[in-house]
Formats: sequence, C-alpha cells, structure tokens
Amino acid sequence: MLCLAAICRTMPVGGEEAYRLERGRWEPVAARTLAELPDFRPETVKLSKFGGMASGRKLKATGFFRTERVGREWTLVDPEGCPFISVGLCSVNLNTFAEGAASRTFGSDRAWVEATAKLLKTHGFNTLGRWSTGEDFRKLEEPIAYTTALSIMASYAKQRPKYNGPGGFPQQTLPVFDEEFAGYCDEYCRRLEKTRDDPWLLGHFSDNELPFRPEALDNYLKLPPTDPGYRAAAAWLADRHRDSERIAERDRAEFLELVAARYYRTVSEALKRHDPHHLNLGSRLNGRNINDSALRAARFVDVVSIQLYHSWSVNHDRLNRWAELSGRPILNSEWYAMRLDGAEVQIAGAGFRVRSQRDRGSFYQNLCLGMIANPHCVGWHWFKYGGDGENYSKGFVDNNLSPHTPMTSLMKELNAQVYPLKKYLASPEAKSANARSLENGGGSPD
Repeated sequence: MLCLAAICRTMPVGGEEAYRLERGRWEPVAARTLAELPDFRPETVKLSKFGGMASGRKLKATGFFRTERVGREWTLVDPEGCPFISVGLCSVNLNTFAEGAASRTFGSDRAWVEATAKLLKTHGFNTLGRWSTGEDFRKLEEPIAYTTALSIMASYAKQRPKYNGPGGFPQQTLPVFDEEFAGYCDEYCRRLEKTRDDPWLLGHFSDNELPFRPEALDNYLKLPPTDPGYRAAAAWLADRHRDSERIAERDRAEFLELVAARYYRTVSEALKRHDPHHLNLGSRLNGRNINDSALRAARFVDVVSIQLYHSWSVNHDRLNRWAELSGRPILNSEWYAMRLDGAEVQIAGAGFRVRSQRDRGSFYQNLCLGMIANPHCVGWHWFKYGGDGENYSKGFVDNNLSPHTPMTSLMKELNAQVYPLKKYLASPEAKSANARSLENGGGSPD
C-alpha cells in the first residue's frame, strides 16, 4: 500500500492545465501559477535602481554585485547592498531579426535599445543574459544589469595547432594540461579590465556547455601519445597502479573532477586577476556535463550556472545536491518552452513544446515558483529575446519585435512579485504545498 507521502510525490498538484507535446500528441500537464497560491496577496515592492529589494534588511554594499549566504539561503546582493534575484532574458540582440527591423519599428537601433530596456523593466526583468548586447545598454541613462559571453576554453582550443578536432575538442577532451593554457587565459582576460569598475556588470560566463563528460578519462587515453592530455591521463593512471584495461568508475569520476577543477581554477585566477570585482558565473553546465565531478570542481566559481532543461517543475533534491556539492548558489542560465503551430511540427531545441502562448507563460510561472522557493537558487535567465520561425514561436517578442502575449503578461505578473513570493514561499504551509507540486518527487526546498 502506498503511503500518503508517496502518493503526493507522484501526483501533479495544483494549477491550471497546460498542454505539452509528448509522444507526438498534446498531453495535459498541471502548471502551478500565482492564482493557485492560497492566501498570497500581491504587494507593491520598492526596488533599488539595480532591481534589488530596497525595503527590508540591507546587506553590505560593495558597489558591485556579489553573493552572500544568509542563514541557509543564498542570495545575490546588488551594488547598493539589496538582496537581488537575477530575472534575466538571454540573447537580447538583433541577430535573429531581418536587417533594419529595429529602424523600421523604432526609428533607429538606439531607439530600439531604449524601448527594449523599458519593455524588459516593465515586465520585471532586471538582467541581460548571455549573448545580449550589454555594451549598448550600458550607455543608457538608466542601464540594466548585464553579463558577458566569454569563450575562454573554446577560443583557446580552436586556435590550438595540435590535434584539433571538431569544435576544438579532440575526442571531447579539454586541453587543460597544455602548458600554454594558463598564459592564454591571462592574456584573454586582460580585455575585462575595461569594465572592471562598472557596477552594472553582474558577472562573466567563462564558457558555454563544455564537455565535462563522465567518460573523460577514456577519451583522454584515445588522444595521440604525444598530446599533453594523453600523457597526463596515463601518468595519473600509473600513479594509481592501474592501466587502461582496469579503469573503475571511481577512477573516471576522480579524473573528471581533476580536469574540471584545473579548468575552473585556472580560469578563475585569470578572471579575478584582471577583474576582481565581478562574479564568475561559470561555464553554463548542461545535459551529461551536469555531474558530481563537475559540480565539485565548480567550487572555484562564484555562481554555478546550469541550463535547467527537461524539468517542468523543480526537483529540489537535485538542486539542493548541486549546491551542496559545489558549495555555491545556483543560477538557471537557460530554459524555455516554445509554441508550435501543430503537434506535427518538427523543430530542434531542448525546451518543451507547448500548444499556446498561455501555456508558455504557465510553464514560466510553474518553474519560477519552484526556483523562488529553493534556498540555493539566485535567479533564472529565459531563452530568449527573439527566435521565432515559420511554424513556431520561441522568442519573448515576435519577428515584428512585439511581445508574445499572454505569455509575457504572465511573466510580468510573476516577476513583479519575486521578492514577496520569496518571503511567502518560505512559510511552512507554502513549503509543504511546494514539495507536493514536484513532478517526479524530489523532497522539499531545503
């Protein structure tokens, strides 16, 4: 017989019904929204100019964004010392639009920047995620916090003359054992000195979706014998009195941690040498690259950024484990749902497929409520600003640069309440309800 707790772990709870593409057809799925929160009353919130919570307890102000652990909860802190949840949008740029789209709609690219900054703030977004043209928004009288899109390892690997493979990563290995890597990192990070005193810069994404694969040790041993990676892997195995025929899973896990730690430590030292003020937001882990070894190695970053795909609701046990392994807060740096014209539409991408713009907004509220309730999550960056196609919509705005409603209205509704919701969801009653709403089990927020 199932106990009540077990039943609660397997049932989708609360919220309106959305429709998600599963096995080639639209299937109903529960989405928990603000309308389903018992006794929650929206509040008018006083914000700092950066978008932090200006009323209530202030923390130490350093003039730059930073992290702090308050009790059992992580938080970002804005330059004025206000607790800050990073509510961001990726790829705020014009790259996916027809040439001249901004000029035709707004009169000029500069007018587009001004109108877009106002649009994002009106909808409760306070951060420009990766691949945004932050340098354009920095010039505004009222800027918006932004991030950089560095590619330190990726650019090093691509210019590396020896044994270069597709994407610069031969056998899906990272050339962290090259003698030249540390010097390259230092030289690359010199460019960061020009913005080291900018209070609007949240932090740096050092790379994107690097292959921290569980089979890394096996892959290094497939490299040519003259490659520094092969020599490092072979020597490491020899020190453990093992050869390539007797590799245990523990060997693979510990070697991968060595590789990831060498990357994170080397990059972090270079970042902090040239820009000691801003956050190291990590390399944006995804898929199979999210594993215990990579997370342990991520202790060298300030914030662990993870692409939270394939999760309709937050699995708190998993998110808590990520924070425990790294000792760092978690940022959901990429996630989305796209609307399809029909269940037969075939389109690549990691996000969920849903039937309507309202379904996209309901998914947004559903996952955000879980992230807000978690003591280790310090924000999220929705993917992305534009990107619609012939039979689908993936952007925050359409190809005419107009917001996709009602999705954007539901985003605005939740974003306006992130700080009151943080307080509300910490109550015992809300914690219990949040635990029951997990899609596949996963315990409580903490």
